[in-house]
Amino acid sequence: MAARRIKKPSLDLLDPQALARIGGLELVARTVVDGVMSGMHRSTHKGGCCEFDEHRLYAQGDDLRLIDWRLFARRDRHYVKQFEDETNLHAWLVVDTSGSMQFGDSTMSKFDYARMGAACLARLLLKQRDSIGLMLDVNGKRQTIPPRPQANHFLSIVERLQDSTAAGAANVVDVLQELAGRLKRRSLVVVFSDCFCDVSRLKQSLHQLRLRGHDVLVFQVLAPEEISFDFRTPALFEDLESPGVRLDIHPGAIRRHYVEQFETFMRELRTSMIEIDCDFVTLSTDRDLGDSLAYYLRRRAAARRQRAARTG
Repeated sequence: MAARRIKKPSLDLLDPQALARIGGLELVARTVVDGVMSGMHRSTHKGGCCEFDEHRLYAQGDDLRLIDWRLFARRDRHYVKQFEDETNLHAWLVVDTSGSMQFGDSTMSKFDYARMGAACLARLLLKQRDSIGLMLDVNGKRQTIPPRPQANHFLSIVERLQDSTAAGAANVVDVLQELAGRLKRRSLVVVFSDCFCDVSRLKQSLHQLRLRGHDVLVFQVLAPEEISFDFRTPALFEDLESPGVRLDIHPGAIRRHYVEQFETFMRELRTSMIEIDCDFVTLSTDRDLGDSLAYYLRRRAAARRQRAARTG
């Protein structure tokens, strides 16, 4: 999307209002995750606590406290209970740093909004004793902070987000492909991007993550003008990913065509996310960030409870 005005990032990424709205909510992975610490997410490791998983026949040396005596009374055979451990989650934050994320006309830039969203979710995940990691593209080079649950590690992520800038051509697909090759355990991957890239390549990179068992959330961040193209006067539009490319346009002459093309793009994008089972949420920078995140987290928690009820 072209921009008439670019706003400089000068905000506190830890927005108190957004944090207050999501502070009491839990971001729980939809899929089973691996872990070694005690947390609130299901693990593949078997143990003697948390959610019941299945029965198996008693073997010599098993803990007698795990014998299901009610089942013994029915079947006259000894079975022990197996449980799913609760574990901490490894979450990776990916923030798109391509030039189009600089756009902001009537609101803050998409990049600032995305960084604030990433910082708020990082704070929430830390509160859950989860491990948080970050991967960014900076001038074609990856900046990576491996997941850890410590408070000082969280501050290093916030500082890296605060110091980062958005410039150049679309890069989020390359970042996701590299991340897919690095992950050694099932994780949660949270992406903040305007998704203004080749949809088929984006779908392919996210599908790689899903096929390897990772939970994927895509927050598409858009400016309201990109959705409605509500420009009223002739303006000079600049391609933020190709410096020097400018077009002098009367918005009224192309608004209908733009909206049609944008709606076609959005349908293709949403369909692609559904096909690979990725959570997909569109955030507009004119909406309160805390309200938008809180609404999504409540909806996600409700869907998780429904799935648990169906399989329980």
